[in-house]
Amino acid sequence: MLTAFSVKLPPRAAGVKGFANRFRHDKIEVQIQRSRGVSLKHITYVSYSGEVRLDRTDKVVGTQRDRLLCSDKLVFPHGSGYHRFQSASFSARLCVNMALETLRECCRSEELRIGIYDPCAAAADFLPQALEFCVDPVIITQNYPLYQLARERALEELGAAVNLTKNLAELEKCDFIIAPARIHETMPLNPSATVLTVGEPDAPLNGEIYFSYSFRMPNGFADIKPPELSEEYFCSALYTLGAQYELGTIVPLSCNGKTGAQTVKSLSNLLDIRAKKSYN
Repeated sequence: MLTAFSVKLPPRAAGVKGFANRFRHDKIEVQIQRSRGVSLKHITYVSYSGEVRLDRTDKVVGTQRDRLLCSDKLVFPHGSGYHRFQSASFSARLCVNMALETLRECCRSEELRIGIYDPCAAAADFLPQALEFCVDPVIITQNYPLYQLARERALEELGAAVNLTKNLAELEKCDFIIAPARIHETMPLNPSATVLTVGEPDAPLNGEIYFSYSFRMPNGFADIKPPELSEEYFCSALYTLGAQYELGTIVPLSCNGKTGAQTVKSLSNLLDIRAKKSYN
């Protein structure tokens, strides 16, 4: 069972009613919802005092306190044992699926210079699929063993060469960079490069950076999603904690960044134009 935690602060009333509310006891509401084989316990702490007494929620939260689904605006006290659920696994799948579908739609994908920035090898299985559409990609990773296996397989089965390196400077040559993990370091990128990644980068980067994804959530899940949670975050919990692995096949409708949004079609058209310029 997944557990969501919300805090509700009723509007402050004026006059006698407002004075009386100060003496009202906070209350805890618990709602159990089910959909598509997933059960969600939604705990709402209604605070009339303006404070949240976590000791009052310990019993109802139970063992789920270290992976609660909640707004990123909710900060738990250090040492309380309460932690917000976080995982990039589902977002990494969205990133990779968007990249693959974009490459599939590109007419000139083999002329693109492709980079994969994946320090922890979170998406090493992406490489064999990408090689169906591109030639000689460069991979930046700190986890050589996983990518070494993928590179050897690519060479044996496809005769494809793969540049496996830790040298970030290699990315400066790339037109299209797939980064299935959050970027925490500055990278030397071509200003015209397009980057698909997970979460807004912590470091300033050149190029067009897209880091969040819009998609159609399967029917039923929207009925149990707490309103303050984004679809991407909620589906991340369904995928990671709820074993809803079919969500990992979703191809986003669009990728979004500070410069706007791109669909698979518009992104593939953009990359075709850049491939033509690079080739010429």
